[in-house]
Amino acid sequence: MTAGARPTLQLFVEHVTHIDCGVLDPVLGLRGATWLVDATLSGQRGADGMLFDFGPARKLLKAEIDALVDHRLLVPARAPGLEIEGDTLVFVTTGGDCIRYTGPTSATTHFDIEQIEPSAVAEWLAARVRDRLPANVDGLKLELRAETIDGPAYDYTHGLRGHDGNCQRLAHGHRCRLAICIDGQDRPDVAQAWADDWQGIFIGSRDDLVGDAAESRLAFAYSAPQGHFALDIAAEHCVLIDGPATVENIADHIAAQIASRHRGELVEVRAYEGVGKGAIACRRAASKHLA
Repeated sequence: MTAGARPTLQLFVEHVTHIDCGVLDPVLGLRGATWLVDATLSGQRGADGMLFDFGPARKLLKAEIDALVDHRLLVPARAPGLEIEGDTLVFVTTGGDCIRYTGPTSATTHFDIEQIEPSAVAEWLAARVRDRLPANVDGLKLELRAETIDGPAYDYTHGLRGHDGNCQRLAHGHRCRLAICIDGQDRPDVAQAWADDWQGIFIGSRDDLVGDAAESRLAFAYSAPQGHFALDIAAEHCVLIDGPATVENIADHIAAQIASRHRGELVEVRAYEGVGKGAIACRRAASKHLA
């Protein structure tokens, strides 16, 4: 640094936002993901003594990042199993599993890579958001990290045709905590068994099923304000529920299934949807001798 030059400073903002998205993985297929986003900005202080006020910085970064990738399906454009036909893409995993997806361009983000990795998404985002920062900010580094979850967790994708926001985008997803209590006792063993069965599932509404689906495959489709959405996927990767696939209905579905196996006992399910939010559902099935 030359004499008299002002030092370059860094400003950090942890968990400036978090991204809930679907990911097409060449090996695993359709997965749900949630990443927390940390930002580090570098540059020179302005006349006010600040690099960038935290309030405006957080608002700008969150808005730009969310608009680019949040509640979208992330597509590795160079994956060998990908074919694109207009608004429809066909994705075949290395194991031969086929996923057929249709949706408007606003619901997907394509990356010029073979596999979606958080570090690559972070670099891609930083390159596009950097130009939106004030002139005295000359550097931006983003880090995407999964939430630390000490206990049962699973990931899923879904879509809500009746949602007036971006949740209507079919095949966006989440990585979630799961907690289950039975008669007031925490049961991490039950929650873990459930989470193990729900790794990488698509949770679909029976109301969105279309056509005469074969036993091995299920097809979903609906029209929403943002456009027409459709998904054809192997049935083994799906869970069907009654009503929209909201977190409230998901929590109630889990509670009802577990209560049927623990008759007479009160089952409480705390199901998350991404980070820091979710639903609680309670169920008690009749005792066996009364059923």
